[in-house]
Amino acid sequence: MTKEYFDAPLFIKEGAVNDVNLVETPFFYNNNGCPTYVKALPPYVEPLEPASSDPYIPIGREYEVIDAKTETPDPEHGEQTKLTLVANEVVYEPMWVTSSVAAAFGITLVQKGQGIRVSSPEDKLKQIDYEYGMFAGHRSPYQGTGYRLLGMVCTDLEHHDFPHVFASIDPELPLVISVARYWPRFKKIFLADLWVPSGSALYIPPRSRAKGQEFVHLHGNRNSALACWRGIERSSIQTQTLLQVDGGYFHWFWNELPTIHPLLK
Repeated sequence: MTKEYFDAPLFIKEGAVNDVNLVETPFFYNNNGCPTYVKALPPYVEPLEPASSDPYIPIGREYEVIDAKTETPDPEHGEQTKLTLVANEVVYEPMWVTSSVAAAFGITLVQKGQGIRVSSPEDKLKQIDYEYGMFAGHRSPYQGTGYRLLGMVCTDLEHHDFPHVFASIDPELPLVISVARYWPRFKKIFLADLWVPSGSALYIPPRSRAKGQEFVHLHGNRNSALACWRGIERSSIQTQTLLQVDGGYFHWFWNELPTIHPLLK
């Protein structure tokens, strides 16, 4: 009997890579949906300051964290903290992004015609085109399963000492970014999925390694193509990300419980 197989699912595919030198072009602006880096913002662009908001406003699904164990199994990839949550499964609350919602997680929403100065300890960054498959979140970098397609998605979030610009450039589908605000002292974490309409972008500044900080803002983009789960026409999305490719400090936070990421209606 002939064996038949599904086509290999796309996880993440890297496209064009462009250098960004923050000494020469320290400002990012949303040029009608296209991420653009310039020496000074054009006069018709609205300048933004990095978002700030009341950190005590609860946004997202709340979970109790009863244990947090930090290890450094691979120094090149930074620290890994396994969070033990009081739950059988973990639900990320979906919501369309707004300036106030993004600010609750330490993120600045940059709409068309707006711009912001990019902060970074490293001047030379990369802007990379990515194609994210709808199954990109269905692998775990922590459990020794390599690139095997898993039947569940675990929590996989991070902060690091370089900035991100997540640009939603797909002409048809929104970009989905998972976020969290973790309070070590209160043993609480708030989880959400931010749905970013085509043409918008998110700016995430560098996060330090500071010990004893009251709360930590986290993010992850492995579930970027969640919108593809609706219908059969699309199984991937196009996006662009500003990041530091070589070096840099990472701190990963993860939990092995299955996660649920509801679609927005």
